[in-house]
Amino acid sequence: MESVKPAIACFIGWSDTGKSSFIEATLSELRAAGVPAAAVKCVRHRGSFNLPGKDSSRFFEACGAAALVSETEAMLSLPVPGDWDRPWLESIFPGAAVILVEGRIVESAARVLVGGPAETVEALKGKLGDFDAVLTDRPAIASLARDAGLAVFATSDTGAFISRYLGRKAMEEREVTVKVAGLDVPLNPFVRETILNVVLGLVKPLKKTDPDAEIVIRIGPAK
Repeated sequence: MESVKPAIACFIGWSDTGKSSFIEATLSELRAAGVPAAAVKCVRHRGSFNLPGKDSSRFFEACGAAALVSETEAMLSLPVPGDWDRPWLESIFPGAAVILVEGRIVESAARVLVGGPAETVEALKGKLGDFDAVLTDRPAIASLARDAGLAVFATSDTGAFISRYLGRKAMEEREVTVKVAGLDVPLNPFVRETILNVVLGLVKPLKKTDPDAEIVIRIGPAK
């Protein structure tokens, strides 16, 4: 049976708006809850993070994949695809149930616009219509975001954010039923999990929805 795809949230905002602090606090809360999580910081400058001439740099230049490993951590160097996407991101963290990304939007992820000190929509880094949620402590921005149908979180609302977008309620505990012509259709584990992943993947990006609530999809008969 295929594993459940990780929940991914992407954060966009100007420098010093609190993106990293919120991600750090969210990661700490997830770790305390026993949820395996990972994070990505996207930077704009080019060039290698490896020091020239070091053994790890020489290994990377020789084969395109190398790791620097100590007693407490490992730093993996890989070539970055020209236009990397969700599958590549998932491949970096195969054991993560949650991945948080700062500085880039990934498909099928929660898109969060971080307001920081902004008091007007013109001062934000993006347009409200391009996002699912806004992170702000400013009442004016919060009100405009709610009017636009976006979820709004204060900078201290890590718990609410996790519940709304990253909630890892045990997937195996969620009931999945399919009826055709009023009759229950037996589902094997693979089909059940596939349906669950597809439906949640479609519902999560929608505004004014709670993916943890009961979801009913009805397709009428052919005419």
